[in-house]
Parts: sequence; C-alpha cells; structure tokens
Amino acid sequence: MKKHQKNAAEDLLDIVHLNEGIKQVVVIAFHINLMALNAILLANRAGKIALGFGVISKELRVLAVELTQLMHALKAEAHDSVNCITVLLRQERRRLLLTAAQSQVTNHTSALAGVIESHAAYRDEQVVRIKHLRNELLGKLMDARRICQFGIAISRSAKIEAAYGGSFSQQLKEVSTDFDQNIHAILPALDVLCNTLEDNQ
Repeated sequence: MKKHQKNAAEDLLDIVHLNEGIKQVVVIAFHINLMALNAILLANRAGKIALGFGVISKELRVLAVELTQLMHALKAEAHDSVNCITVLLRQERRRLLLTAAQSQVTNHTSALAGVIESHAAYRDEQVVRIKHLRNELLGKLMDARRICQFGIAISRSAKIEAAYGGSFSQQLKEVSTDFDQNIHAILPALDVLCNTLEDNQ
C-alpha cells in the first residue's frame, strides 16, 4: 500500500474508534443527566438540609448536557474527516492509475503529466485538511477531558454535601457515589481517544 493510502487508512481506523468512543461517552452523559434530575428531586424532598446537594446536582446536569453537545460536535467533525479521507483515497487511486497509464503510452505524456500533477496537488491539500481536522478533534477531546475533570471535582463536593443530608444522607451518598463512578468512567475512554489521535499525528 502506498504511503498516502496507508496513512489515510490509519486515519479512517482512528475515526472509527473515535465514533465508538463518542457513543460510549454520550451514553454515560445521558445516565448522569438522568441521575442529576433524580438527585434534584431528592434534594427538593430533603428540603433545606440538601440545598447544596441540589445546586451541585444542577451543575452536574449542565455538565452532562454540555458534554453531550460537545460529543455531537465531535461526531459531526468526525463525519467531515471521513469524507475528506474518502476523497483523498479516491483521488490517490486515480493518480496511481494515471501514473501507471503514463508509463504505457508514448503520446500526450505532457498533458497526462499535468493531470497527474494536479491530482497530486489536490491530494496534498486534502492531507493538510485531514491533519487540521485531526487537530480540531483532539482539541475538542481535550475540552471534554476538562469538563470531566471539573465533573469529578463537583462529584466530590456532592459526597461532602451528602454527609449533611440528615435523614436523607444515605440516599444522597448513594447518588453522589453513582455520579462519581459515572464521571470516572468517561475519563479513561477520552484518554484512549486522545492518545490515539496524538500517536498518529
């Protein structure tokens, strides 16, 4: 396999992994959102002693929505990347066919050389565009990591607030533990995706 085709195939594989990771994060963010809604209701039932817990639950809900939106934006950019890679592969196949044809003909070789050159120039533009899209994807993944790290800090605060929940303390503690476990589950998935994109830069 030629160098550009090999690189494009690797890029395509990375995007497939990225899409799988995005689905995983969206599912967890959906659970966090639902848990946060239930936690807000629970905090309302508990009254004044769980005011802080209610505020934190609302923050976690906002975080889950923000993370979901970011994942949808990532998915759209991943789709653009797949389109670019597909065009690159098609263009490179044509260029290779033209190059093979050039070696077998004796007439119009200069015209053929011009076409091959324009295909090569277009390929180079696509390679730059794909690299730019990879950097954009990586930037969004880093943003998602920052949101998760903030979520981990908030879920720790939820645990502290749960301790002051009086008769609701045990229920609030269970909810805060679920928050913590779910947010911690996102971070390794994002790390794998970041590493994949960084390794093939």
